[in-house]
Amino acid sequence: MNYKTEGEHRPATCLECGDEIHYGRTDRKFCCESCKNRYNNRKARDGRATRLKVMNALNKNHDILERMLKLGLASMDLLELKHLGFDPDYVTSYRKSRRHDEFCCFDIRYVLTPTRICSVSRIQSLPAD
Repeated sequence: MNYKTEGEHRPATCLECGDEIHYGRTDRKFCCESCKNRYNNRKARDGRATRLKVMNALNKNHDILERMLKLGLASMDLLELKHLGFDPDYVTSYRKSRRHDEFCCFDIRYVLTPTRICSVSRIQSLPAD
């Protein structure tokens, strides 16, 4: 049997600062508590920033579609909507119908074609019991 001796293993490096870890278990990931906290806080902050970006895009799309409904517009050129800040990549749900793809942004439904957004309508909510 071959056993690892002390000289055969390479010291691990800290995921946060990159320093070598010379003591403790061989599978340690951080050199100290502060590096561990900084690493985990940064990961959580990045996740919050991503969620905030997505929610901002969805809210902007909803506001634009809401304005279309208030103006009584059922369809509009996609290029014009993009100039207003609409991003067709952000939707809350998608459904493939027989002849078209139907998208939703919260409570507003629309059909997306390569050049236009058509059939913009509000989804009727069910009455509360």
